[in-house]
Amino acid sequence: MNFGPWALATGPLALLAGVVVALAVDARGHRRGMPRVEGTLWWLLAAGVLVARLAHVVRWWPEYAREPGSLIDPRVGGFVPWAGALAVLAAAGVVAARHPARRRPLVLTLAAGGLAWGLVSLTALRLEQATHLPLPTLALADLHGRSVAIGTLAGQPLVINVWATWCGPCQRELPMLVQAQKRRPDVRFVFVDAGESADAVQRFLAGQQLTPRHVLLDSSGAFGAHYNVRGYPTTLFIDTHGRLRDTHLGELSAATLAESLQRIAATPTATGESP
Repeated sequence: MNFGPWALATGPLALLAGVVVALAVDARGHRRGMPRVEGTLWWLLAAGVLVARLAHVVRWWPEYAREPGSLIDPRVGGFVPWAGALAVLAAAGVVAARHPARRRPLVLTLAAGGLAWGLVSLTALRLEQATHLPLPTLALADLHGRSVAIGTLAGQPLVINVWATWCGPCQRELPMLVQAQKRRPDVRFVFVDAGESADAVQRFLAGQQLTPRHVLLDSSGAFGAHYNVRGYPTTLFIDTHGRLRDTHLGELSAATLAESLQRIAATPTATGESP
């Protein structure tokens, strides 16, 4: 979600809304004579986030095994929200059973926070579904100066990574994306550089010893403007009909990439390369 020049991923935003509302309800309840449960709420939040993370690691273990550093890197995301929510409810039930005086404030704060979290998540989902943008009718130059019409990229699942050579998270995730491009011939990976020259991009790729296919230059910023890209890296997941299905703001891990690919891609083939 974008707020003027700032961009924030939907998941953290929804969680933040839930926490703020729960704490506000806790403070209001305390003014009316109920016990404070703020400390318990923070403990429940930590437990929920941990379980949500562990559930994602279990679900996508082969990808995490290939990239062990992403196990403890919070920047790349990777959570199972429903697992975290169940953990919060289970732990809250234990607390309520052991401390009867906290039952009412716990129920009120968790209900209010959960409602806020759900409303923000649902609103973001509806907005995303309403803005399944098609590929733009424009052309970008490749590293050799040839013009490539974006519309010709449709026809198979499409991952478009909008990046820049000066962007630290872009630099970290690029090798993983290049490897994924080699492993997934059923998916077309395109790397759209934001506003830099072909020479600058070629020098960077040569220095990193990377040879990604389908590198394009968004010199005018028209492509980024079409998809309202406000931060780098931003990765767009587009179906075979050329419609945007998912957007990931920030660094990807192998696991979060695999999770997003599942929404747009068929079962990968064993050999071959994308056209």
